[in-house]
Amino acid sequence: MKLSEKGITIIIILTTILWTVINVLGWSGNHMLGLYLGVILMLLYMVLGVANKGVVSKKFLFYPLAAWSITWIIGFFLANYYGIKFAGAMPSFTILGFHPSFAPVVFLYWIGGMLTLTLGFMFFKDEWMSDKDWNDFKEKIRVIEEQEKKGAI
Repeated sequence: MKLSEKGITIIIILTTILWTVINVLGWSGNHMLGLYLGVILMLLYMVLGVANKGVVSKKFLFYPLAAWSITWIIGFFLANYYGIKFAGAMPSFTILGFHPSFAPVVFLYWIGGMLTLTLGFMFFKDEWMSDKDWNDFKEKIRVIEEQEKKGAI
């Protein structure tokens, strides 16, 4: 998927709008909707971050980015569901010792999210930054630093 300058600008405008909406939702007590929109916000930032010369790998977009998003949304949904279900009462069960509303946060949000992204970056690292791209970047920085040294003397 190719990101044009216009596409990048649209994503930046969307992230600005999302930040505003998420804050307003938080102030007005609509925290769950804010969390769901926060996933979209971070997904947009990740799309910008993995774009290599304006191109986002479709494979990388589906895994790990889409998988990460779904994992977080399910985690938030289950945390909210069990939080409401057991509000003010002792739950009849725990999940590995965790309150049913906290277990999705631990297993899907923290562990699942990090594991999904880490495995995705490990398995598909060339989809966003190949060794050649990294070496080209380092060379570009070396040339810039060399030019700065020559200009400063």
